[in-house]
Amino acid sequence: MLTSSTPPASFVDFQDVWLAYNDELLAQQNFAVEAIDLQVRQGEFIAIVGPSGCGKSTFMKLTTGLKMPSKGRIMIDGAPVTGPLKISGMAFQAPSLLPWRTTVDNVLLPLEIVEPFRCNFKAKRKEYEERARKLLQKVGLAGYEDKFPWQLSGGMQQRVSICRALIHEPKMLLLDEPFGALDAFTREELWCILR
Repeated sequence: MLTSSTPPASFVDFQDVWLAYNDELLAQQNFAVEAIDLQVRQGEFIAIVGPSGCGKSTFMKLTTGLKMPSKGRIMIDGAPVTGPLKISGMAFQAPSLLPWRTTVDNVLLPLEIVEPFRCNFKAKRKEYEERARKLLQKVGLAGYEDKFPWQLSGGMQQRVSICRALIHEPKMLLLDEPFGALDAFTREELWCILR
């Protein structure tokens, strides 16, 4: 039982986190992000807002272990971040789909490369493919599963990217302005799906 003096356990815990992109910038004390202290409980939703170039995407890379801090400590789900996290899904501003893969194969990509899914991928491919097709149907892309990225509009590609971020049912979902290329109706529809 939590009392008023016992803080809730944090799922995301940034403790005085600083990042310089290279040793030269670190030596010059030139940081992309400085002194981040942030705690987020599991199930909470937060938004990082700021002008272009202020470190929002860098913050996401730190949170997912794609970048390591120059100073400070990051804990996710009670464990220190030491490299890329398997429990996170991420959708970026641009869809970044692989042009030689079909829509459904682009969605399946995390299951092919992230454990524990990777070791079972061949045996469970049909099950995983059914999961991908259901996600694509939820975002209005039924019938486009076998199309290539160049056959989809920008908004459709972005919906594929969001499905790819969700396919492995991540404990933590990070979105880097993924709705920017979508019309208002589709944006609202996807927002409801993500909730």
